[in-house]
Amino acid sequence: MSDEKTRDAQIRVEVAVLKRYGLRWAVLAAWADELRNRGAVLPASLSGQLDAGRVKISSGCFSSCEVGCDLGAIEAALVPADAACATSNVSFWLDLLGRAMEDDDGMERLLRLPAVRVHYAGCGFGRCACGGEA
Repeated sequence: MSDEKTRDAQIRVEVAVLKRYGLRWAVLAAWADELRNRGAVLPASLSGQLDAGRVKISSGCFSSCEVGCDLGAIEAALVPADAACATSNVSFWLDLLGRAMEDDDGMERLLRLPAVRVHYAGCGFGRCACGGEA
């Protein structure tokens, strides 16, 4: 396979994963809203993390690895916050997160927030900076 075809295939894979992450982001944002409505204590940085994740997904200039790390950190903040509530819905939300990564077109209709749309602008995908790697 030529270098150009390999690069095009890699871009298609990255964009496909980022599209799934757009729906995963919507599940995480809906979960955070639901927790706020239940009076759960959430980290002060969570809103900024959600905003940054949305921007990274929609820009199409960040690798799926980096976006996945960001979304994983958000999920890691939501799980204990939900588990600390009197009525925990962790298993429900984790199930939705799993479904978001499948090819389930009906998922977006279940949420009040639309999935983030990827707009790949040909900027390339940088290396993953997850966990301090460069």
